[in-house]
Amino acid sequence: RSVIGLYDVITNGIEGTAMVALSHLDEKQRWSLAFYAGSLAFQDHTGMATVPTAMTIQDFVSNSPQTLLNKYPTLDDDTVAQLRSHPEPLFASNDPLAMAKQQLKAAHTSYLSGDYKAAQALAVSAYLDGFELAENALDAYDPQLRKDIEKSMMAFRQLTAQSEKQDDITALLEQTNHQLSQAQDLLSADTLSDSTLFTASLVILLREGLEAMLVVLALVTVLVKTERRDAVKYVHAGWVFALIAGVATWWAAQNLISISGASREIMEGVGALMAAVILFYVGFWMHSKTNAVAWQAYINQHIHRHLSTGTLWGLAGLSFIAVYREVFETVLFYQALLTQSASSQSMSIATGFVTAVVILGLLFWLFVKYSLRLPIRTFFTFSTYLMLALSFVLIGKAVAALQEADLISISSLPVDFALSWLGIYSTWEGLSAQLVIVMLSLLILMGIRPFGNKETA
Repeated sequence: RSVIGLYDVITNGIEGTAMVALSHLDEKQRWSLAFYAGSLAFQDHTGMATVPTAMTIQDFVSNSPQTLLNKYPTLDDDTVAQLRSHPEPLFASNDPLAMAKQQLKAAHTSYLSGDYKAAQALAVSAYLDGFELAENALDAYDPQLRKDIEKSMMAFRQLTAQSEKQDDITALLEQTNHQLSQAQDLLSADTLSDSTLFTASLVILLREGLEAMLVVLALVTVLVKTERRDAVKYVHAGWVFALIAGVATWWAAQNLISISGASREIMEGVGALMAAVILFYVGFWMHSKTNAVAWQAYINQHIHRHLSTGTLWGLAGLSFIAVYREVFETVLFYQALLTQSASSQSMSIATGFVTAVVILGLLFWLFVKYSLRLPIRTFFTFSTYLMLALSFVLIGKAVAALQEADLISISSLPVDFALSWLGIYSTWEGLSAQLVIVMLSLLILMGIRPFGNKETA
């Protein structure tokens, strides 16, 4: 039988037999009983199976074992039997914290068998495909627990790269699982409050959207100031296409292809790195134009020639990069937040989203209104600081994302701290990259050109 067939029998009974409807059980209890009854014929099969990418829990519940084998050619008898006997992996895909536990357990098993490379990959997946998707909700409820889990999981990952640490990694696994269980208790649908969901929803969009908005706004105001309002449409085309592409990528990830958390972090890290380099150069270029006379001469001699079609599409590309790197992750975070809430609480999430949109819209209006009124020198001085500050933040986030994807090593400082809004984290690699930005920025602001004196745009 399919699991849903068992559920129907438990719910409605079988007329004319001793099997009566178990109406005194609530829905959750009836589903639990259906899964338990469905496992009885497969008790001889041990081990946790990997769920095929295309198969959802709805497919598994709705079809009998034989139908599943016919529907999914990559499935075999053992995998179906393992999923019927131990269906936990089916639920892990809907619960980020359960996914984290599952991947940590698999990493521990691989480590004990001597496969350190697989153990490290699974430890990375435990964080990126699991815990990271629940961070926002947990941070709104218990920030210290979120930090503790993050620290434990990073320590676990680093241990997987070292041999002869079986006792240490086993003890750390128990500690991390205990912390994740605490988080699961806090974030269960029965205890997650409407205010927590509202706060998490608000913070997700504000955090992910603010940097992208500042980049787009800076580009728009520069074009307006340079009397090239006709070019603003290219910037708008960039961020609009980024929204469409981000949602399309998320849909493809859900229906056509599998995008891992590591791939997501690589995409975000590379995008942030590209944006940081471009913004730093723009800040350097704008600082050289803070003199009003020099700027007017530059306008007359160069701006219309240099803002050719190719350059304008370059502006659209920067707008696209700045927004796209945030959109996909934002969608995933909201999807994870919805799985941790009851259907009746969706209004709290929607209200937090709308509130964040209103705040971002207000900031947009204030920035445009007052920045365009500034004198040329003041405007370019302000824009220079803004561009350099954004490059500082983005280079820190780029390094952090590539560290999470395990492409850059992690050398922790003796003191643990994080200022995520500024892209500052307690690793030597991230702070070193930001120190380079600070030093180059100081040279620029002191009038020293680290890239030579050639006039470029």
